[in-house]
Amino acid sequence: MKHSTIQKLLWLLFFISPFLAYAQERTISGKVTDAETGENIPGVNIIVKGSTVGTSTDASGNYQLSISDDNAVLAFSFIGYVTTEIAARSQTVLNVQLKSDAQSLEEVVVVGYGTQRKSDLTGAVGGLRASDVDISSKPITSPDQLLAGRVAGIQISNRSGDPGAPIDVRIRGVGTAGVNSPLWVIDGVPIVQTTNITVNTGSNTESNPLAGINPADIESIDVLKDASAAAIYGARAANGVIIITTKRGKEGKATVSYDGYTGVGQAWKKLDVLNVSQYIDIQNKIDPTRDFSAFSGKPDVNWQDVAFKNSSVQSHNIGVSGGSPTANYFIGAGYMNQEGIEPSQRFKRFSIKANSDVKVGKYFRFGESLLVSSVDRGVQSEEGGGGGGAAGYLSALNQPFFQVYDPSNPTGYNLETSANRGAAGGSQNIIMRNDPLYAYTNVVQRKVQGNVYGEFEIIKGLKYRISGGFDYNVGDGNYYGGPVDFNGFPKSSFLVQERPIELTTNVNHTLTYDKTIGKHSFTILVGEEETNFRYDKVRIQGSDLFNPAIKFASTGVQVGAANEADQWALRGFLGRVNYAFDDKYLFTFNVRQDKSSRFAEDNRTGTFPSVSAGWRMSQEDFFPKGGFFYDVKLRASWGQSGNQFTGTNFAYLSTLHPFIFYVVGTGAQSVVRGPAPIVFANPALKWETSTQVDFGGDISMMQGKIDLTFDYYRKTTNDILLGFPAPYTSGFFLPIDANLGEMLNSGIELALNYRNSAGGFKYSVGGNLTTVHNEILDLGGIPEIISGVGGAATHRTVVGEAIGSFYGYKTDGIFQNQGEIDAAVPDNLSNGREPGDIRFVDVNKDGKIDSKDRTNLGSPIPKFYYGINLSASYMNFDFSLLLQGVSGQKVYNAGRVSLEDLRSSNNFLTSTLGYWDGEGTSNSMPRLTVSDDNNNNRYSDRWIENASFMRIRNIQLGYSIPSNKLQKFAGGAITRFRVYIAAQNLATFTKYKGFDPEVTRGFSFQKGETPLSNGQDSGTSPQPRILQFGWQVAF
Repeated sequence: MKHSTIQKLLWLLFFISPFLAYAQERTISGKVTDAETGENIPGVNIIVKGSTVGTSTDASGNYQLSISDDNAVLAFSFIGYVTTEIAARSQTVLNVQLKSDAQSLEEVVVVGYGTQRKSDLTGAVGGLRASDVDISSKPITSPDQLLAGRVAGIQISNRSGDPGAPIDVRIRGVGTAGVNSPLWVIDGVPIVQTTNITVNTGSNTESNPLAGINPADIESIDVLKDASAAAIYGARAANGVIIITTKRGKEGKATVSYDGYTGVGQAWKKLDVLNVSQYIDIQNKIDPTRDFSAFSGKPDVNWQDVAFKNSSVQSHNIGVSGGSPTANYFIGAGYMNQEGIEPSQRFKRFSIKANSDVKVGKYFRFGESLLVSSVDRGVQSEEGGGGGGAAGYLSALNQPFFQVYDPSNPTGYNLETSANRGAAGGSQNIIMRNDPLYAYTNVVQRKVQGNVYGEFEIIKGLKYRISGGFDYNVGDGNYYGGPVDFNGFPKSSFLVQERPIELTTNVNHTLTYDKTIGKHSFTILVGEEETNFRYDKVRIQGSDLFNPAIKFASTGVQVGAANEADQWALRGFLGRVNYAFDDKYLFTFNVRQDKSSRFAEDNRTGTFPSVSAGWRMSQEDFFPKGGFFYDVKLRASWGQSGNQFTGTNFAYLSTLHPFIFYVVGTGAQSVVRGPAPIVFANPALKWETSTQVDFGGDISMMQGKIDLTFDYYRKTTNDILLGFPAPYTSGFFLPIDANLGEMLNSGIELALNYRNSAGGFKYSVGGNLTTVHNEILDLGGIPEIISGVGGAATHRTVVGEAIGSFYGYKTDGIFQNQGEIDAAVPDNLSNGREPGDIRFVDVNKDGKIDSKDRTNLGSPIPKFYYGINLSASYMNFDFSLLLQGVSGQKVYNAGRVSLEDLRSSNNFLTSTLGYWDGEGTSNSMPRLTVSDDNNNNRYSDRWIENASFMRIRNIQLGYSIPSNKLQKFAGGAITRFRVYIAAQNLATFTKYKGFDPEVTRGFSFQKGETPLSNGQDSGTSPQPRILQFGWQVAF
């Protein structure tokens, strides 16, 4: 009987349990209003924390939500307000007041030698935060790549797709004829941006000096764009300042994060070239004596498929951070390994980062930052594509019947012989040329960078800070050529080994006083700073090595050695005053005086002041509160900054080279060695000064949903540091450095961001646009400067035009018949014109074609550049998209010159099949000719292309496992687990006919820049498309 009763009770419980469960659910309701104005807030998201249960407020701010747990926590969130979490408990009515989110206004921005509230800024400052960009998921090798498309006023150009290659960073255009790189400050240590860690050969071995810095360690990047923001750095700030702050620990329990990804890189574009039958047919028409008939019927070899390979990339980063009320720490370790998409290219980095801060008592604290990293790069040797174009470009030139491998040859490769490529052939076996048995080049850069500081509060508001830092770089470069030539014949082996060492030390002292008296608040900063730079390099070269397997240059039969050294020092005194009245009227004054060893004693000192003001209109009593405009600030600034980098150090002194060869005698001549002057002294050389005016504003609308920043800038650079050729009769070898001319950069910057949410769907849309107008205002009496890569006269700098504009001939189609030739003006550069030749334009209308008809063919400086970013999240999914674009820039496609050279024996683009073959057949592609008497390939607008593009820089889709799932699975040990798929450089939209429109020049040698000869594509490696899968875990 007892058992029967229990059984009935169980059945009853089973029957009513759904109703009991339903009874446990209850409805909670209420209204959400603005804490300041009391206005209702529609569209507020209300989520039961740790679940997917939620709702949103209606047009009147009301909501209803069913919950089943009295312990539930409700999260109320809305754009422009602080997210509020409230425990439901047993309440059935819950009214909530949300406070305005002033985070964007209270956000602290790092400025020179201190920080400042974003709302108090009076200068033009941009930047990004790690939390906004998710840096660790981006497949990049250096921090500068993060800025592409994300910050107004900054143009990022990759010189090459070779991982670890230098990046050109331009803030508000090209400001000087020399070095245009901004000053980088890493955790308070200024970085001297050189590319000395290289191998001094024709190979493109220069490396990005920021490649040793792991982007995953970065907390924020702040960009000081105008002179009022950057002038505190004085002599180094003419091109702007970029301040990187790495992660530091926060008070709380220790947290561990692990981020990683793996992926594959691939070429996103290949050129269309001729197959075997097309090639032999067109070559027979150019010159029948070449006779490639023996190769007819040979299988087609698509050399671009051989040169471009799928490459692998992987990255792993571990971070540990934590802290107490008196100390905090962050330790990060990273590993990245990326192969290039062309032979021999590789990039491998190990890095360890450690930051800490310790507070001792109430008045003293100290801390340190330390980075240790090693970067190992493999690049293409001069034989394998590092010289006259990269391997991918050279592969397009190869004859389509030329094979890669030959099993019958001891090397296993098809040799570069007449039997394999024809007597007139010039194909190169780029795979053999990049085999380390026969040739290789690698560069290793080891970096130790650190900073130690101490800060003491003398009295309330008055702090003294001392900081000492260093940046130590040691390079090892090896350039090897084996004892077998690529045509199979023996040759002398050789090895070049270099060890460059760079050391930058920096010490600064600052006193800062903060004080608020009623409505008046001010901050006064004074300081002193000393920076020293030293560079030493030893080079040894050995040829005919005793044993090529032993890679020591000293084992060569012939051995040569050389040394280089360089040093300079800078001392500066600085001051800044920030003043605000009633949080409405803002003023900033900066001044810095620098003294540089790079100039003669009378010209070493330069003073660089700036002043700026801001008006927070929204704080005025007359400004409507709670309206469309949430916060409005207008800004204006004026300031000066300097540039100390001349083409040659100690240019104010005459310099002798100890070993110059002379030919002596008139009859039986002899060669003797002795010293010779190489630098013409210019003791009058002085600072290059940039003066910049900026008018802008920062506007926040719709309770922070919309943020708009706009600026108009006008930057004039005076006393431009230029090197102009010395007359041969002077006996000096190097250009003469002098202060010549004046240049203008002006434009506007716009940055607009909109963020909102609807239910559980959150999204944001942002964009930035920058226009640039560059113009030479004065050249100090010089009529023009003609320049070009490799000494070619391809660019001109002249008053009224942009610096380094393309300079050549204009074309007007093709001569279709002899009558058109007879009616045309004479061409002094032609040895005879025929129908099918290019018609060149008599620009100056003097009745003939000659060198005076060369004219401006466009500028490599873009007219504007932009970025568009989208992000969205729904429940546990997130999505982001970044588009980057450049418009109005021109590029000289030097690679296409060879691929459309209708007299050569290399392979051609398929576009050449449309060559002129009779009247009316073509008005763009000339006739086939073996001699080109008309000089059809002369430097002209035929080769200057529109290189505008828009690129899907990054696209990403992620999923985060809900916290309640992680709680059940890992018992709280794992606090975050996210996986994602992503693509870098997914697609590029452009009319450019080369591999990649994002080039600054084809290749470059050693350090330095060439704004006078920019925009040449000589066949650089294109940037790869990278597809990746990644994960992010936090403990």
